[in-house]
Amino acid sequence: MKNLIIILGEDLQINRPFLDYFFTSYKEKFGALASVYYIQNNDKELPFYIENFTKEYDNITICANENGFNTLSKILATLTTDTIELKFETLMPSQVIKFSKNSFLISLNNSQINLIKAEPIKELPEILTQDDQQSKIFHIIDIDKESAQILLEPLTASYNVNITLTTIIDGLTKVKVSTSRYGHIDSFIDSVANLFIGKIIPADDIIKFTAKKLIQNDKKITFAESCTAGMCAAALGNIPGVSVAFSGSLVTYSNEIKNSWIGVDKDILDSFGAVSTQCVEAMASGALGLGVADYAIAISGIAGPDGGSTQKPVGTVFIAVASANNVASLRLLLSGDRNYIRTQSVLHAFTLLLRQYPELCK
Repeated sequence: MKNLIIILGEDLQINRPFLDYFFTSYKEKFGALASVYYIQNNDKELPFYIENFTKEYDNITICANENGFNTLSKILATLTTDTIELKFETLMPSQVIKFSKNSFLISLNNSQINLIKAEPIKELPEILTQDDQQSKIFHIIDIDKESAQILLEPLTASYNVNITLTTIIDGLTKVKVSTSRYGHIDSFIDSVANLFIGKIIPADDIIKFTAKKLIQNDKKITFAESCTAGMCAAALGNIPGVSVAFSGSLVTYSNEIKNSWIGVDKDILDSFGAVSTQCVEAMASGALGLGVADYAIAISGIAGPDGGSTQKPVGTVFIAVASANNVASLRLLLSGDRNYIRTQSVLHAFTLLLRQYPELCK
């Protein structure tokens, strides 16, 4: 199935928080984003764009401001030789397939079009588009994309599925498995789990997966973050119901705070520096020592764009995870801008936790 997203209206296009909200809602519905096309309300070619898109895409989801919604409702009625009427306090073509307040689904040229009227400070209307293609996503730890592709390819024919792989970070490969009909996705994933014993995370989001497992196992986690400045904590805090597994978090940016809050020894900071194995292991142990959690994650690094050196260039990040029984750490050399380095650091941290404590994956 080929899917398309259209954002109609410049006010929506420049509203990044709202777009993030819409794209997140779309991903929850379909499992992934589609191609995105931006159109202005006053674009006179709009009817021709829609007509052409319906010949190329199976599902089109259009997020429009109020003016764009009203204009496009009339255009869709014209293209389908239909009339406009009021349904659920919303003007829409009379022969819609499905509708709810400020959202309707209509068919044109064998394409389904879902037109949604969006108001940025209000709840997004229901996304009505249906995708007949079935798909699931899982992750593989410690298998690179190329090797995973070679090993998985023979299974795809046996179960009549298609796969798409991408490298999220070194040591974490995301796999999307899909089928239109007659395929056996669950059986395929079961076979993959048997092939990669202990290396499968059966989820689209490893942080949500971690939260779920912490809750199921009645365990708690805490963080001591430096360069990520609370991004691990924020990512976990985004998940509903996580409060039973999330004790709290510390942002220990300065050396003084590392020392006074979680007891990182001054000798460690003076001898090895804040960006070091010794420091993150002490940070993780110190956070765990507060006695509020079963696991702790610590991160310290140089996210850039400045602050690097020959010994520790920009992108150098140290991560540690700790439990009552042990502490484990790793050193990374990441690439990208400041935000991408920090985002990768968060994913590496949760992946290290799952790798080090496989009981959380069961």
